[in-house]
Amino acid sequence: MKKIILLTLLSVTMTGCSKGNDIKLKIVSPTGAPSLAFYKEFNNPNFETNSTPSNIVALMSEQSDKDIVVIDTVSGIKAIQKGAPYKIAANITFGNFYIASTGKDDNNTIDKGDKIVLFGQNQTPDLLFHYLYGDEYNEDIEYVGNVQDAAKCLITSKNVVTNTEVKYVFIAEPALTNALSKNQNASVVVNVQDKYQEKSSGKSLVQASIFVKNTANKSVVKNYLNNLEKDINNLIANPSLLTETLKEGSEEENTALFGIAPTVAQTVLEKDNAIGLGYKNGYSNKSNIDSFINIFGLESTNEEIYFK
Repeated sequence: MKKIILLTLLSVTMTGCSKGNDIKLKIVSPTGAPSLAFYKEFNNPNFETNSTPSNIVALMSEQSDKDIVVIDTVSGIKAIQKGAPYKIAANITFGNFYIASTGKDDNNTIDKGDKIVLFGQNQTPDLLFHYLYGDEYNEDIEYVGNVQDAAKCLITSKNVVTNTEVKYVFIAEPALTNALSKNQNASVVVNVQDKYQEKSSGKSLVQASIFVKNTANKSVVKNYLNNLEKDINNLIANPSLLTETLKEGSEEENTALFGIAPTVAQTVLEKDNAIGLGYKNGYSNKSNIDSFINIFGLESTNEEIYFK
């Protein structure tokens, strides 16, 4: 009888999903919005984050010990096309991009001649902007290195590198919320997710996705993902779960792990989930994935790259 009980407990431990240290799956996620999906793993030694996307893509290799890799959808699919032994399982962020006015434009409407700051040249923000607006504003665009630099432009209404007065900034949450708190004249003028949906005839943005290694235990992964979906939906419905769950850790530790202070992340979640968190099965969301990656010059996906 004792042996039976012991085996049962072992089985529960191996297939358990949201119990921190019980999880045997090794997981890596970018800091920021995608990492918040894993808020229950803050004390799980098998969960880690990385602020550099290229480092995460490099982990999608045969030698990698990562069972689950979270990365932007385009980079993950490109890695698979180059031979990475992973499959796409789910999408967990669906856009947190906005265009904000610095308050320096009289009519609060983007016109030719209005200086616009973008971050991520030749990357998702840049390609999205040009998908939405074409080349109409090319002469007015100035690029900065990252979203933090974009936030500085929104706060100061200036590009400190060029000393140009800036009227509009392409920016992402949660940097947007922080910038708006420091520039009372700034305001959101375009919800990029809504504009994308309008332009693409009802399709939705697909940002970060979960990729599962081919050698991972399929039943354990499926069990984990089922629980992860519940955790995400619970957090969206009740954002205070974030700070309640993370109260065991210090503010510094949590900010270092997730790349966002939990209190700030909760504020953004309370703004009608402005951070764009969610959960959709990858294969069920194939049409939205294909429409999105087509913008980046990738062909539509085939069924073989999906985890089912």
